[in-house]
Amino acid sequence: MRSALCSALLCGVAFGAAAQERVVTFEETPPVTVTGFAVGRADYDRLVRTNSFTAGKIGVSLFKPAGDAYLFAQLTTALDGGGEAATEIDNLLVSWTPRTANQWTVAFGRFDSPIGFERDDEPLNLIPTNSFNFTFARPGKLTGVQVHYTASPRLDVWGIAANGWDVGVDNNRGKTALARAQFIPIPWVTVGLAGVYGPEHASTDAQQRSLLSGDLTIDRGRVILGAELNLGRERTGGSGDVTWRGAAGTVFVRLARNLGVTARYDQMEDTDGLLTGTPQILRSVTVGPMWYFSSAREGIFSNVEHTRFHLPQIALRAAVRADWSSQPFFADAGGALQGSNTTGVLELVYVF
Repeated sequence: MRSALCSALLCGVAFGAAAQERVVTFEETPPVTVTGFAVGRADYDRLVRTNSFTAGKIGVSLFKPAGDAYLFAQLTTALDGGGEAATEIDNLLVSWTPRTANQWTVAFGRFDSPIGFERDDEPLNLIPTNSFNFTFARPGKLTGVQVHYTASPRLDVWGIAANGWDVGVDNNRGKTALARAQFIPIPWVTVGLAGVYGPEHASTDAQQRSLLSGDLTIDRGRVILGAELNLGRERTGGSGDVTWRGAAGTVFVRLARNLGVTARYDQMEDTDGLLTGTPQILRSVTVGPMWYFSSAREGIFSNVEHTRFHLPQIALRAAVRADWSSQPFFADAGGALQGSNTTGVLELVYVF
């Protein structure tokens, strides 16, 4: 009797599907995966003479697979310098990998530029402040289309056409092109080389900017080294081009199962003042411990870039940072510019 009822039910479902000309499947639709992170900080600034607690940032990301494609989107709400909260589309990526040519991936949207070791999202870094190189010397975000080709397990190649450096909507008629090759000569070493070229000024395509950026990551388990070098030039149309160069190196040492220490040296030479507005050489030294606990679940936030360091669910990071400039650049409490500054940070990062 039960078998007869089941057969009748299946026949009815099949007949209804045929009548509506659609395929019936008993597979569950892949769910939308929600992940993200939250950041709280305590900051001290010697020059401005301030110390403050802030619940400063939260990022929520959505991941939805659909056959050969997937959608990844991230909304980030963060406090600006004046304490006002603003929400932006930090990442929005539609990616497609054909089944018949799975070495190729085509993606469109807003994404992290595949340059260097640092990223703008706190969970993806090993120290709670960004370097001058990340802030000034290279683009952190791009909006456009990218093609990724996996030539072999050791070699990857990217080609990107984007609006420009860190802009959501293009401010001129030209496009910025980026090409990158990434090579893994041995399992614990990753070497990357990228070139960027395009106009970056509003309402003109005349002043082309070029950048050559190289990065190196070494992961030996207890020790992680990440370094980058940036060499840039921009046409001015006058007597000569303006240039800049910079380098940053980060070292993380695991002292115990849940404890490590990170140090970074950073130097940015903007001798023509193109990027910072002041002809100067910027230097910084940052050092501090990190205590971390548990492991975040698998997702878009899974590992520090190019390493096997799995992101912790909870990380408490402290750092002392000393900055210097060859010219007065750092504003004090009265608005006057000084040649050096010292800041301290205590940061709590939670990944969910």
